[in-house]
Amino acid sequence: MNAGKTLLAFILLAMLPGASGYTNAQQASQSSAASAESTGDDSITFKLSWPAVHPSQYSIVVHRDGRAEYNSDDKGLTPPQQANSPVESNAEQSTQAEDAASQDAFHKDFTASEALRQKIFSLAEKANYFEGQFEFTKHAVAQTGQKTLSFADRSRHTSTTYNYSEDPSIDELTSLFQGISATVEGGRKLEFDRRFQKLSLDEDLKYLEDECNNGHLQELQVIAPILQRLATDRTILHIAQQRAQRILRKAGQPVAPAGAE
Repeated sequence: MNAGKTLLAFILLAMLPGASGYTNAQQASQSSAASAESTGDDSITFKLSWPAVHPSQYSIVVHRDGRAEYNSDDKGLTPPQQANSPVESNAEQSTQAEDAASQDAFHKDFTASEALRQKIFSLAEKANYFEGQFEFTKHAVAQTGQKTLSFADRSRHTSTTYNYSEDPSIDELTSLFQGISATVEGGRKLEFDRRFQKLSLDEDLKYLEDECNNGHLQELQVIAPILQRLATDRTILHIAQQRAQRILRKAGQPVAPAGAE
């Protein structure tokens, strides 16, 4: 008898105006919560280790919500001379300063663009979130560094390690992450040379401009602040200022820092 009353009450409730909308909203809310739980704090990580290049090892983590971080460390470089070692020329001093700076562990937090986030997570999905073997094994290929791509969410962690892969999604992801590293390290060198070797800035910016024109740089907004400072810095070579301005325009960034007169 009680069961019959309960069923009758449920039917009457369902017939009330707005009851259907409430039910649909409740279902939508549950679906949304389930989707959020399945997505969780998804992240993609790229790591490279190659003693022959600078930096010799680095990692980049990009979260689906845009949080990102870059870490590099040059364990493969020859240790710089001690501070009390004799130095014969300004050129040697400059080289030692660069070596010392490049050996420091480096960390940078940044916000990844929406375009990059959509691209890398789409490519990860195409690559089955890195489950499987992606290393090229048909014949020996030149060493280009040990690379690892990883995907993580609340329920899984998958990764693949390779030197070279002919899988188009893996290849494109590799290029994207290497482009981010080139951008961040280029900005790091600009910061260093602006403080200690201003005459090197034109050479630095020429390299970055060439790389930018060739499509080898990614996420230029990350180094926009130092480019903007250089673009308006009258204490450096005018040609260097112009290079910084052109890079900013090509990246769709304002030439002057925010709030500048």
